[in-house]
Amino acid sequence: MKVYLDCCCYCRLFDDSTQEQVRAEIDAILTIYELHGLGLISIVGSEALNDEIGCISDSAKRRRILDDYYVVDEIVKFNDSVDLRSAQIQAQSNIHVYDSFHIACAEETSAEVMLTTDYRLIKMASRIDLRVKVMNPTDYINRYWNGGDS
Repeated sequence: MKVYLDCCCYCRLFDDSTQEQVRAEIDAILTIYELHGLGLISIVGSEALNDEIGCISDSAKRRRILDDYYVVDEIVKFNDSVDLRSAQIQAQSNIHVYDSFHIACAEETSAEVMLTTDYRLIKMASRIDLRVKVMNPTDYINRYWNGGDS
């Protein structure tokens, strides 16, 4: 299974883990890394992620995120198809530019899911026709790996 993690998933590991929802998302992301290490999933990245991670002002945090990010199996490059699809997504919704590029890149590589901790993005994505399922990492683990029905 191909999985695309947006930038907030990589950043989530640095958030306040005393909050229950944040802790659950951190655990889910760590489980995703474990599944990847076992060869059970493929993690996809993109030039959009490269750019967004590069904008993180805290250099120590950026370096640690890049260490996690560089385990990706594939990097989707910007191209006319991704640009066009990103523009279509933006025209159909209030989805921000980076997020529309993440979705377009996930679709370009035929990822089954794009994971995000941005609930606003998940809600907006559910309202338009996409070729990738946009969901929270916790829901992904529950649905696909714990036999749940999120």
